[in-house]
Amino acid sequence: MSRPRLKDRQIEVFRTVMATGSLTAASHQLGVSQPSISMTIRRFEDELGTHLFQRIGGRLVPTEEAKRILIEVERVFGQFDRLSEAIHSIVTGDSSTFRFGTTPSLGVRLVPKALKVLKDRHAERIFYCDSLAQKDIRDYLLFGQGSCVTTIAPENDAALETAVIARCGLVCVVPRSHRLAALPSVSPSMLAGETLISFAPETPHGRYIDATYARSGVTRATDVYVHFVEAALSFVQEDIGIAVVDAFSAMDCDRMDLAAVPVENSVDIPAYVHWCRFRPRPRTVDELTRVLSDIAESRGSGAI
Repeated sequence: MSRPRLKDRQIEVFRTVMATGSLTAASHQLGVSQPSISMTIRRFEDELGTHLFQRIGGRLVPTEEAKRILIEVERVFGQFDRLSEAIHSIVTGDSSTFRFGTTPSLGVRLVPKALKVLKDRHAERIFYCDSLAQKDIRDYLLFGQGSCVTTIAPENDAALETAVIARCGLVCVVPRSHRLAALPSVSPSMLAGETLISFAPETPHGRYIDATYARSGVTRATDVYVHFVEAALSFVQEDIGIAVVDAFSAMDCDRMDLAAVPVENSVDIPAYVHWCRFRPRPRTVDELTRVLSDIAESRGSGAI
C-alpha cells in the first residue's frame, strides 16, 4: 500500500470527531453539514485502508487504530503549538513570553538570580527556562526553540553568535567541617588522597579541570563520576567526598553548609550567552546578558 497523502482538513475533522464523540457534534463545532463530515471521514478511511469508527449500539466508537492515530496527531500538534509560540516570540522581538535555555553549570545559581531580577522588573512576562545538555544547544537555537542559551561550554558554529559575560575560576567544594574549608586556596596536589567527585574528561567541566591539573603537573584521579553539577554538590553535602567545580556553580553553597575554596592556578572559565545569528534577537536577550554580568561582577567572579 502506497503511503497516503493526508490533508489538513482530514486531520482537523478526525480530531474533532474523536473529541466530540459524534458526527453531529463535530459538524456543529466545525460549522459544516453532517454529510460533509461523514464524507471526509470515509475518504480518510479509504486513503488509510482501515476503519476508524464503528457503530455499536447506536454510538460512534473509535477503533484501536483510530486511538493510536490520535496519539500521534496530538503529539505533532503539540510540536506545532510550540513552533507557533517560538515564531511569535521571534517576530515580535520583545514579547510577553521569553524562552531561553541553560546548561546546569550556570542554571544552578547564576541564572536563577538573574531570572529573579528580570521577573521583578517584568511581572507580567512569562519565562520559560529549559535545561539543556551541551549537545542540544545548536539545534535548540537553530530551530527557534528558545532565544538564547547560557553555558560555560563554547560553541564554534558559524550559525551562532556568542557573548562572553563573565569569567571565573575553579573552586574546591567541601563540607564546612572539612580540613580544607578554612584554607584561602588549595592546589590540585593538596587534593590527593581525597575522594574526588568529578566529571568525565570529554565534558566541559572535565576539560577545565584537567587543564588546571596539568598546569600543576598533577593527574586527576576521580572516584565518583557525575554529569551535572547539582549531583556533585549534593554528593558533597552527603559527605561522600569533595568536588571541583566552576565558581558560578558554587555561588551561595554555604546555604548547603558547604565551603568553596579557590583552586590555585586555575584556568579561566567563561560564561557564554549563545544565540542564532539567523533569527531576530529579542531585547530580553540583551537584558538577560547585562543582568548576568552584573550579578557575576557583584559576586567577584570577574565579569567582563
